[in-house]
Amino acid sequence: MLINYENIFKYYFKSHFPKIHSWRENLKRRKYEKRITQAVTDYHNIYKDTGYYPLFHTIEIETLNRCNSTCSFCPVNKNADTREFRLMDQDLFISILQQLKDLNYSGSVGLYSNNEPFLDERIVDLARIAKEQLPNNHLYLYTNGTLLTLEKFLGIMKHLDRMYIDNYNDRLRLITPVKAIHNYCRNNKLYLDKVRIRLRKLNDVLSTRGGQAPNRKQENIATLNYGCFLPFRQMVVRPDGKVSLCCNDALGTMTLGDLTTETVGDVWHGEKYRAIREKIARGRYDIDLCRGCDSML
Repeated sequence: MLINYENIFKYYFKSHFPKIHSWRENLKRRKYEKRITQAVTDYHNIYKDTGYYPLFHTIEIETLNRCNSTCSFCPVNKNADTREFRLMDQDLFISILQQLKDLNYSGSVGLYSNNEPFLDERIVDLARIAKEQLPNNHLYLYTNGTLLTLEKFLGIMKHLDRMYIDNYNDRLRLITPVKAIHNYCRNNKLYLDKVRIRLRKLNDVLSTRGGQAPNRKQENIATLNYGCFLPFRQMVVRPDGKVSLCCNDALGTMTLGDLTTETVGDVWHGEKYRAIREKIARGRYDIDLCRGCDSML
């Protein structure tokens, strides 16, 4: 399905059946929390003695740390972003790809993180380089679609395995650039399985994003009593080569390594990652960022 209508159903259901929705969600959440707690603990126990964990399932490479959207739930929307501007050096980008190749990395590579990737004018060329270096890996990105043109779309889709477009509109309607892409894909079946459009609201209340979401009040955030898989399965690289705790560390408040001076493998198996995994397997209380996070990943 080219357009994901899940959010339309979600918003309709919440507005018309709030009590039923809350009851069902709470029951689902409790069951999910229990499963996560046991799964994280079991996984950690398998590898903690050696400290040598399997490689991440996905790596997000943020080549430019800016976004052009005003999403009220995002700590790095263009009105709230406090990060110093960074643009990844292309040599560093290529080095990361080569290291992944040398590690026989078989997971996914995302050319984005907490940013709008098409703000980087090199993004089509970077996608080409990434696919040349890692032809067998799943290459993808997320975009809000506002900067898309048919020319850019066709250029980058030569190299991407999947593009996710988060179409932000409070009336849940396609914005003009995304509508053009949608119509083109409908008429060119080749892209139907390579593009996913999600209808989302600019002014929505979502997860806490590590307690940093602008529209979530900190005092209303309760510490969760279960672990998280992200430190076991994800690596997030900022444009300066620093490695963040996870995708919810939008502002880069925690750094687990530096790929300008360390290798991907050394960072992933390093002391900082091991310490984080030890803590997160016990729960979220001992990590400042995680304490205010309600991510269920």
